[in-house]
Amino acid sequence: MILIKKCLLISMFILVSSVVTAQEMKAITWYDLRPQLETVEDPFAKLDPNQLYLLGTISRYREELEKDNFQLSEKTVAEVKKIEADFIEAGIDVDELFAKQQIITEQRTKQATLPNDKVLGKTLRIPGFITPVEMEGTKVTKFFLVPSPGACIHTPPPPPNQIVLVSFPDGIELNGLDTPFWVEGELLNQNVTADVNYSDGASNVESVYQMSAQSVELYKIN
Repeated sequence: MILIKKCLLISMFILVSSVVTAQEMKAITWYDLRPQLETVEDPFAKLDPNQLYLLGTISRYREELEKDNFQLSEKTVAEVKKIEADFIEAGIDVDELFAKQQIITEQRTKQATLPNDKVLGKTLRIPGFITPVEMEGTKVTKFFLVPSPGACIHTPPPPPNQIVLVSFPDGIELNGLDTPFWVEGELLNQNVTADVNYSDGASNVESVYQMSAQSVELYKIN
């Protein structure tokens, strides 16, 4: 009788632990996979289309200056100098704009390629769509979890930190690329490259996230 009671208590503990674990499983969005970086104000947003065009003219001119055997007409040089003078008169520092452009470009690259350290090593729940990588019979055992249906097949791959390479040995039957799923597991940082196992699928798709899924289930809104 005592043994039976102990078994019942153990069973109840396991059941309660499972419920608590399920409740604590944090669902995240694709935005959460992006690194939390300090935002740099984009000064180009304040410029009108004509000013942006003229900046492009200056940029191309400066690129030409760096080439060997550089030759431009005096008229072209004078026109660029006039554009630069007009910017100075308007209180716009062209050199500062180009310097910030480089900073913004570097930040956007980081936003697209770096993982978010705050989600690494945690067991999380992510909604998304399956793009097959490996199959076993009719089941998908390894796949890219992506934020939109048909990504890496009908459309170009998302940025590396907007893709998760998921291993799921049990496999999942995939009825269509537009079927959404919940995927649960520990999210790890690992730079990986794989080919999509699907007609017209992309090659050498890059991801900075990897997961061994604990479960893969159809997406349902509670």
